[in-house]
Amino acid sequence: MKSLSTQLAYTVGAVAVSLFAVAAPTNAASVIYDFEVNNLDGSLAGETFSGFFEFDDSGLLGSGNEFLAVSDLSFSFFNGDIFTETDGTPEAAFLDGDFLGLSFSTDAEFSLIPGFFDLSEAFFSYDTPVEGVGTGDIVYTLRDPDVSVPEPVSALALLVVGALGASATLKHQRT
Repeated sequence: MKSLSTQLAYTVGAVAVSLFAVAAPTNAASVIYDFEVNNLDGSLAGETFSGFFEFDDSGLLGSGNEFLAVSDLSFSFFNGDIFTETDGTPEAAFLDGDFLGLSFSTDAEFSLIPGFFDLSEAFFSYDTPVEGVGTGDIVYTLRDPDVSVPEPVSALALLVVGALGASATLKHQRT
């Protein structure tokens, strides 16, 4: 027959292992920015256009010029046309780990141009047969990352292990 302290040690060990399994969620490196194109000049003066893009920053080294591939992009431009990552080769631009903006050009004759040394230098440019030529500002907003929540199965497993430990302890005390 095992002593109470031995059973308690096993129970505490099982609960600790369960806690470590629950408390170590996988951190995704996905980053999402929303952006708005405004302060346009030319024939689109007064218009505002918006979109978002997503990329994985786990490969970011933080040194020199770096460009990370964009995995998802949606941009609503003039007349409600939606442009996605398949319409060009969008990249998130960085200098020494600092975000400079989105680099994205399409056959639709517009471009989102990142800053050279600072995000404040980023701008939008268009040159279309119908709307003519113009530029505008881009405002980027980083979305808050999703909060990691333990899976219900992991929490349930923790409760079961705790209940088994308590049951074993009570059973031992009765004998």
